[in-house]
Amino acid sequence: MSVDIVTDKYSTAIFELAQEQQILEQMETDLSYVKEVMDTQPELGTLLLYPALDAEAKCNVLAKIFGEAINTMALNTLFVMVKRGRIRYIQSAIAEFINKAREARGIFSATVTVSEAMPDEIYTQLADKLKAITGKQYIFTIKVDPKILGGFIIQIGDTRIDASLMRRMEDLKKYLLKSDTTEIGVNG
Repeated sequence: MSVDIVTDKYSTAIFELAQEQQILEQMETDLSYVKEVMDTQPELGTLLLYPALDAEAKCNVLAKIFGEAINTMALNTLFVMVKRGRIRYIQSAIAEFINKAREARGIFSATVTVSEAMPDEIYTQLADKLKAITGKQYIFTIKVDPKILGGFIIQIGDTRIDASLMRRMEDLKKYLLKSDTTEIGVNG
């Protein structure tokens, strides 16, 4: 089964159950914590994937790590995924669940690529501009890529807003190559 199918199946099940139990925000908070721990402590993922440990032992490890920190439903979600052999999908299912939970509250994810780190106020202003245009609230993931030279690129789902200096230079290059030299004042 493909990663996307498994991820969507589990994230949708978690989302629907959390909505039904009216604990959507709590589940988002708890599973965000689980994802953060798993992202920052890759040894946990390695341990959970270790074939010599049976599912019960893996669930015991998760219970010791997260038992007091997250609600029972979030912990049981992890147990189900472990017992069904879906350990390698936990982080992607949680990430997709978080996206669904945020979208249900009108908060969307966007990736902003910049040439160098900027002050938080700039991102706040950018989020405010996007909210004024789209009527939606955005949470940004920031990527730094010096190759864009300046400006920014915003990726929202399939939509890309490219206001980078690199793109503008490429547009100028295309224009100059297509233009007749007399149009741009050369030989004229």
